[in-house]
Amino acid sequence: MTLEQLAKQGRRKEIFTTAFTINESICHARSETLRNSFVDCERMKNRNELVSVRNGVSYINDCAAHSLSATWFSLENLGGQAVWIAFAGNDDYEDMIPVVRQHVKAIICIGKENEQIKNILGCLMRDGILEVDTIEDAIRLAMNKAVAGDSVIFSPGADIQGFDAMKMGRVFVKMVK
Repeated sequence: MTLEQLAKQGRRKEIFTTAFTINESICHARSETLRNSFVDCERMKNRNELVSVRNGVSYINDCAAHSLSATWFSLENLGGQAVWIAFAGNDDYEDMIPVVRQHVKAIICIGKENEQIKNILGCLMRDGILEVDTIEDAIRLAMNKAVAGDSVIFSPGADIQGFDAMKMGRVFVKMVK
């Protein structure tokens, strides 16, 4: 494969092809303990953790997703539509367009620095980017936006100073249980 062909596939495909190759290599490792430590992702707390299902809506705590790549992966692997509770930072959201277009029906941003996400992803949302100051407000708004078959996912997608994502994850879990 030439560099030009690789570039056309996009960064995310390159990353996931590399991850798949590493995963396949690990699956053939001789040490069962080593293999299981890499393959068994269900034990990871705060990553795609199904907290509860209420009125047909799945509530997923993904507060350990401190990068857009982690959030992209989480959204890509959801079934149905999602209400995404996020932090907004000064990241490049261009790569998020396809996954947001396919899987996200509403984006709720916590915090004040929302211009970048609003400029890039806001036009994909019927109601634009919804802005709130607290995780509690975000959860209440998400509960109103979601219908049976949807998911509400708290996946920050950024590591913003002044916000403690793990603490917000605990609030998310407590409110949706």
